[in-house]
Amino acid sequence: MDLDLPKDLAAALDRVRATDKDAAEHLHSALSRLLRAADALTWARDRLSALVTAPTEGAVLQVVVDEAKTLTQAPEAWAITWAQQGDTSRVRALAGGSGTGRTADGQWVTPTEISQSVLGKVVEDGRPAWSDDAMADARFLGAHSVQALALRSVGCVPLGARGALYLHDPETPGRFSARARARISALCALAAQTLGAPDDALTDAPRRKAVEPLPGLVGSAPAMEEAYTAIRAFAPMPWPVLILGETGTGKEAAAAAVHDLSGRSGPFVAVNCGTLAPELAESTLFGHERGAFTGADRARGGLVERATSGTLFLDEVGELPAAVQTKLLRLLQEGTYRRLGDERERRFAGRIVAATHRDVAATDGPDSFRADLYHRLSACVVRMPALRRRTSDLPELAAHLLRRTLAEVPDAPQLTLSDDVLAELRRRSWPGNVRQLVNVLRGGVALAIARGDDALRVSDLAPAAGGSADPGSWPSDLMAATELFQQARVRMALTEAEGNKTQAATALGVSRQWLHRLIARWDQQGPW
Repeated sequence: MDLDLPKDLAAALDRVRATDKDAAEHLHSALSRLLRAADALTWARDRLSALVTAPTEGAVLQVVVDEAKTLTQAPEAWAITWAQQGDTSRVRALAGGSGTGRTADGQWVTPTEISQSVLGKVVEDGRPAWSDDAMADARFLGAHSVQALALRSVGCVPLGARGALYLHDPETPGRFSARARARISALCALAAQTLGAPDDALTDAPRRKAVEPLPGLVGSAPAMEEAYTAIRAFAPMPWPVLILGETGTGKEAAAAAVHDLSGRSGPFVAVNCGTLAPELAESTLFGHERGAFTGADRARGGLVERATSGTLFLDEVGELPAAVQTKLLRLLQEGTYRRLGDERERRFAGRIVAATHRDVAATDGPDSFRADLYHRLSACVVRMPALRRRTSDLPELAAHLLRRTLAEVPDAPQLTLSDDVLAELRRRSWPGNVRQLVNVLRGGVALAIARGDDALRVSDLAPAAGGSADPGSWPSDLMAATELFQQARVRMALTEAEGNKTQAATALGVSRQWLHRLIARWDQQGPW
């Protein structure tokens, strides 16, 4: 802890610890957070006068960046503002200390010393991002700017809707203490109150050249452009590619783009590892000889064999049984494999692309992913962003998906999306990402066509998952309310998985058997 408890509190805590150690630890943590917050507010209040009397926006930012450098001794500190909220491609950046950066009153610039990945995450999440070692931080795995700048300690704190404070140390991990983080967050919150709103009229300045999208992928948000860049960089390489992202973010489309740009002559072979029965996973992937197991009446090649001159895409690779992970590791290390029941080594000249929505880097527990296999797969990482992190893409994406949906319906009219519908789509959090958006639009199209209308209405859209946001509409009984939420979440998962209970269970993070039992119990109770 970087704040000591007062003597009377410390003595009381010792008495609690003598009878209940766990309770004492929780109490200690809570007290420390309260003291840290009080310290941060007192420290920031003492600097309020300098913020209020600063004559210009640049002077306000100078106070913030200088105080942050003094507090942390970070070698790099920048106060950043933008003309349009969330547009991090054109900013005014004020450097602290050395004064080598452009001033906040200067021209628009595209910063090269600042990680767009870190800055973009703060813009999208709306809260500070701190890391003791960004190079090893799973949040920034595959982020080119983090790797290129070799970032270790990094911190980025919003300045309201106007900008952000950015600090980094490329050499020293763990530079920013909890006390410093709290003080800086409090200072930025006060500074945000003195800064103006983004000036949306400033649109005549040159923008950076947009990264061209890839076939099958739609969107131009910074997070998507970073994914496009990574795919183009990794596609011609001979190494495996690992695609990370939540369920429904388009990981298979990204894998297909890697294959299309790779120049490989063989096919793109895709399999969802979460749907493979554990006892059949090995033979499905690697093939089997006649008599290898009961029912194997003839030899059969596996998916690895089919993809030997192309790309094998292993979706939800974290679901593979441990024995199959071992064989996959050998395939990656040696380029060879054996059919089940065969002693002959076969060569694999294809390429492995894997994807998962899970944290496969975690190595604890009986169902964990082998660390050595993870390291083999993660040389080239593509991160597909969640839809809630790229809401600026919603109009273009929804229009694209609407056209694709209408193409599936014979003699469908040319429906449009009203402004009210687009506003409703932006309002939702989209836990099922693009896949959920597809299914919401399909339901809306069906209702609009049945009504004979030429546009989708808000009422055509399926309700957002989780039921009513009004707590008063939920049962007062906790167990009943919990069951209603479970039913809503399961319905959404089944819709996204197009009725496939195995895929729905994977998306929900539960076993197939548990989900089957739960649905069977609800079915017995009547419609749900």
